[in-house]
Amino acid sequence: MFKQSVLDYFQANGKKGYQSRINAVLESYVQAQKKLQQE
Repeated sequence: MFKQSVLDYFQANGKKGYQSRINAVLESYVQAQKKLQQE
């Protein structure tokens, strides 16, 4: 699903919780896009 380079980046900071970190980044992106669409 994700490119290996993306997984490697997030896993480099610790395998535990890397999926939560990816989710947080994606959620931040979605919220920013929603805000831009409202303007």
